[in-house]
Amino acid sequence: MDKIADFRPHYRVAMNQNETVDVAITWPEIGENLRKIRLVKGFTLKDVEQKSKGKWKAVVIGSYERSNRALTIKKAIALADFYQVPLGHLLGITQNIKIKDPTRIRLDLRRIAQGANTSQIKLFAAWITGSRQDWNGEILSIRHSDLLPLALTLNLAESEVLTMLDNANLIYKEVKK
Repeated sequence: MDKIADFRPHYRVAMNQNETVDVAITWPEIGENLRKIRLVKGFTLKDVEQKSKGKWKAVVIGSYERSNRALTIKKAIALADFYQVPLGHLLGITQNIKIKDPTRIRLDLRRIAQGANTSQIKLFAAWITGSRQDWNGEILSIRHSDLLPLALTLNLAESEVLTMLDNANLIYKEVKK
């Protein structure tokens, strides 16, 4: 057991083409993250078993939390889904995101206003606009430090926000002539 607990693999994970995460995590740290998430949700081990309708046995979750049992990636994904948290949060890798590309992020407020399912992004943009007194009206530049509050608003991992905005075509892109 001590050999497993002392083992600290170090990985460099590419979140997307512009971001990397340095990951050095141990099984006990993953177990502690699982326990913290469960407690923040207000669940006992027995509650997890009941709320999952028996899919997650209390004894198994307890074993993961104590790091007596290794957690597979497949089960980590399923647990993150059950707890409704990003996988990176469960694994403790969302803290060390390093942005390589310092280019500005500009939201296209016209597309946000016209888009369906953008009410949370509209509220976020209104908050940024008001706090910065930026009344341009069509394009809103946001900072990388704005990504965490936006991620929280959208219930996403910070590293997923730009991808989601880009996929929804909400990032302003200049047309080069």
